[in-house]
Amino acid sequence: MSCIELIAAPLLKAFVSESVSSFVGWLGTAFYLLAYLLVSFNKVKANKPAYHILNILGAVGLIVHAVYMNDGPNLICNLAWLSIAVIAILAIFFRKTKQN
Repeated sequence: MSCIELIAAPLLKAFVSESVSSFVGWLGTAFYLLAYLLVSFNKVKANKPAYHILNILGAVGLIVHAVYMNDGPNLICNLAWLSIAVIAILAIFFRKTKQN
């Protein structure tokens, strides 16, 4: 049994129904797609926080659903995506702080 099955999924299932988990997962998908659409059409820039915030929201939504469904590969992929987005935002803010 994985850590997801032993700890995270039962805890999440105590507070969230499958339909809520599914809705949150679809919301995460929408945020990912919106981020990709906006950056593809130059409405947001990849070096600005807005793009990465959309990716963080997408990752969180899909992480919630992956935990609920005991979907390890999806969880790992979205944890990596979340980590990249958080690191990118930190790099943007540190770059701005260093310039000032």
